[in-house]
Amino acid sequence: MGNITGGYIAKKMGVPIGALCAGVNINDITHRVFQSGEFHKKKIQKTLSDAINIEVPYNFERLLFYLTGEDHSLVKACMTTMDTTKKLTLDLALLELLQRDFRSARITDDKMILALRSAYEEHNYVSDPHTAVALAAAEILGYSFDNEKRNPVAILATASPCKFCDVVSGAIGEDGWNEIIFPDSAKDLDNRAEFEPFHYIYREGVTIEEMQSEWKENMLEIIQNNF
Repeated sequence: MGNITGGYIAKKMGVPIGALCAGVNINDITHRVFQSGEFHKKKIQKTLSDAINIEVPYNFERLLFYLTGEDHSLVKACMTTMDTTKKLTLDLALLELLQRDFRSARITDDKMILALRSAYEEHNYVSDPHTAVALAAAEILGYSFDNEKRNPVAILATASPCKFCDVVSGAIGEDGWNEIIFPDSAKDLDNRAEFEPFHYIYREGVTIEEMQSEWKENMLEIIQNNF
């Protein structure tokens, strides 16, 4: 929800943006609040797009601030209800305001894999799993990747596919994975041996601040000498 909140703020500043669309996996609190106004906390389920396994998106508080006309007292009351009961249900007026600008789609792992594979086979584009969730959501919401059709959409790609070997190679095959053009820096890192972990053991008389300073100096030395 961080990206879509940033987009909403940009829209309020005058950027000509149409609908702001969220693609989510089965951990779908964002989809549920956009569709029905139910901002209800639920237990996280494991997915192949785990970076968007969101239990409670804190940026929703920012959206509420603008949707309520910057009524901080009302926002505080809403978030207090959420903190206390783990549930917040928007009234109809707020839901209608929300739905003026926001749309969403819920994407399963199977649909995400199909979208990732389709982007590779049809457009020679390899996405990461989270971007593939957005690709699948865009199609469900009626947007087209065909340049001849007049329904354009901009998708924020969230990461490099080279971070997600198992998921990406499972979707496009080992041959497809081997064709990915990795950045030279990524190739270089992949060939390096891992550093042994540092263990910072409590020493009597050493403060947390001193330990943090020692950690910082060690990390800067590693970066300067190796990257």
